[in-house]
This record gives sequence, C-alpha cells and structure tokens, in this order.
Amino acid sequence: MEKEMRYFHEASLTDQEGRLRTMRIPVVQELARSGIDHLPKRFTRVPPTDRTSYTLNFPPVINVARLKEGSEADGRAAELARLASGVKEWGLVLVTEHGIGSSVLHGVRDAVEGFFGLSFEEKKRCVGSYASVDNLGYGRNFVRSDDQPFDWIDRLAMKAAPPGADGGLDVWPRKPPNFRMGVQRIGWCTNRAIFFEGEVRHDQWSMDCKAST
Repeated sequence: MEKEMRYFHEASLTDQEGRLRTMRIPVVQELARSGIDHLPKRFTRVPPTDRTSYTLNFPPVINVARLKEGSEADGRAAELARLASGVKEWGLVLVTEHGIGSSVLHGVRDAVEGFFGLSFEEKKRCVGSYASVDNLGYGRNFVRSDDQPFDWIDRLAMKAAPPGADGGLDVWPRKPPNFRMGVQRIGWCTNRAIFFEGEVRHDQWSMDCKAST
C-alpha cells in the first residue's frame, strides 16, 4: 500500500520495543477524490460482538443563555455542571443560544472550506506540521500502534490564542487570505459568549461579534 501512496501524512509512534519511528498515513481527502471503490482496510473497525452493551454517546449541549448573570440560579448551576463535565470528559461541548452572528459563523465556514479546497501540496506549504509545534498543524496525530484503525479525517489543529499571544500561531494556514480573521473572530466571539456573558464590553472584537444576522 505504501508504494502506491502519492499523498500521505506522517505520524510518529513508539513501537513495542521502545523505538521511535514514522508511519505514512493516507490522506483521506485525496482518497475520496480518487473515487475509491472500497474503504482501505486500515480505516475499517470491527463492530462490537455484544451489541446490546454498545451505547452511542454525544458531548453535552450547553445553553449559553442560561450562563448569563441574573439567570435562574438552579438552571445556571446545572448548565455550569454540564459545561464542566463536557470539558473534563470530552474536551468539548455543543452550544445553543450563543448569540454569535451568522456572518461570523459563515466567515469561519468559508475560511475552513477555502483551506481544504486547496491542493494537498498547497495545504502543506501554507501551514506548519505536527512535527513543528506541539502536535499542531495540518495532518494526523493520535496514532499509537501499527494495528490501530485510522479515523476517516484529515485534521487541522491550532491554538485559538487571544490577540497578542503567539503560541501556536506560526502553524496557522497562510491561505486562504481570510482564514486568520475568520477563525480569530469565531474564537473571540465564543470566548465572549461563554466567559463574558452579561458583562459590558466595548472593544473591537466584541463589536465584531454583534455583526448583523
């Protein structure tokens, strides 16, 4: 399989003998573009034999409006508990009633679609790699063994750092031109929606978040 791979990501893993080595992982987007007839074996998973014990879980859904100062106390406490649980157990939550304008949401969608619309070579040229900064960048990670099934995904991982911080920003895509602003705006607005709800703020990014819907 490796001999036929034209497009691949590289992942580092430690084998059973403690040696660090590099594995080539097929690029999912390029596999899909090639019109494959069947899913490669490394992307298949064996379903559990005891299906009665299998449950499908989802991250908790947080109603951001209930986190506002002045909200009903019990409801706010319950929402905060769900938020803490989601961060601890999933590392993420789903949100509703966040108040973020549709122009901001469309902006980040267009920016991400623009990046993944680039050719594989262009994506590699315009963004850092996992090898450069703390598992950030374009490619794959979380590969731990030779027989681990691969996820059907090409990952772009970045730090959504606040203005003035530079941690991880050197791996942000330089193309398309609207990428940085689109992602920064959604990061700023999400931060405000979760942590600053109920406070009066007049700086530039808070005004951006109120873009008309």
